[in-house]
Amino acid sequence: MSSKNCAGCLQVIKSRQFLCCCSCGESYDLLCANVSEQRYRNTLTGEHRRRWKCDECRNREPKNNNSDTPARGHDDDNITRRRGASTISPVEGSSPDTVPESSSKTLTAVSGKLDDLVEEIRMFRSEMSETRHRVLTFDEKLCGLLTQVESCVSEVRELRARVEKLENCSRSTTNLDSTHGSLVNTIETLKTELNERDQELLLNDIEVTCVPEQRGESLQHIVLTLASKVGVQLGQQDIVCATRVGRPPGPGVGGAAQRPRPIVVRLVRRAMRDELLRAARVRRGVTTEGVDLPGPPRRFYINERLTRANRSLFRRAREVGERANWRYVWTRDGKIFARQSPGDGVPRHRLRTEEDLDRIFGSCAVGSSAVAVDTRV
Repeated sequence: MSSKNCAGCLQVIKSRQFLCCCSCGESYDLLCANVSEQRYRNTLTGEHRRRWKCDECRNREPKNNNSDTPARGHDDDNITRRRGASTISPVEGSSPDTVPESSSKTLTAVSGKLDDLVEEIRMFRSEMSETRHRVLTFDEKLCGLLTQVESCVSEVRELRARVEKLENCSRSTTNLDSTHGSLVNTIETLKTELNERDQELLLNDIEVTCVPEQRGESLQHIVLTLASKVGVQLGQQDIVCATRVGRPPGPGVGGAAQRPRPIVVRLVRRAMRDELLRAARVRRGVTTEGVDLPGPPRRFYINERLTRANRSLFRRAREVGERANWRYVWTRDGKIFARQSPGDGVPRHRLRTEEDLDRIFGSCAVGSSAVAVDTRV
């Protein structure tokens, strides 16, 4: 591209955006042509650019024909007409004091209207001043209300956060309670299962109570003799072991001897244990007469051996059964049963835990008692 000089600033035109005058043919950059770049791109089309003229060529063109413009009158050449001049001028040669009556009335009316207009403007300014004062007062009150609203919003947010925190604590507490309840139920279930397994280990054991105790006694000989008293012949080979359980007896209240410790016997066969229990139920009134034991003859009792939990539950069941007038509370194979009255149609109930006492006997009959109940059959 050949370099061109701008006819306005006489500088070399480096940009491709420039205009050429269609009259003189001189080139101008956009700054000297007084054309913005946006107008050059958007407004000036190809035809406009080809017909564009510089300011110097436009100034050389003749003005438009103004023949329609009204010419001044020859008689009024020396009269200067000012914009805003009064339409009613005094007659030439007349003095100001000799104003026509109609003109005087017009001036008076105009003056009165101007006074009214001035008064109305004053009242308007006063009302505007009062309105401005009210607006400023309202603005101050509005600012105070906005401040209070922001304070209330912050308090509401704090309360919402506290409520959410309390709800989370309540949910966690509820979850802990449910978890605690499930754990307690699991523990009780495990206790019951362990107690039943422990009871199964005692199915070959019997417990002989109310047998006088002495030093150097032979428990196997005593057990064999007592078994013959109830009508069951045992041999030493039928007994695995025999021992007394519990604390040694000491002096009781008032110097009386305490109740002797029970004798726990483990037999070889369970059938032998069942036979001894049946014979003991048949001969309930059998005593130690004829047995080489110290003291006067006394009744003795043969029962099946229970775990500590079952023994405590059986004692409570017999006590509550007496209160509720239940006639039968017994054990069989380490299990505790209860029946309210005899008869085939009367159901029997099995007791496994303390909750079964409330379920079977009723909450009114269940109560704490310190009275010891014998585990005799």
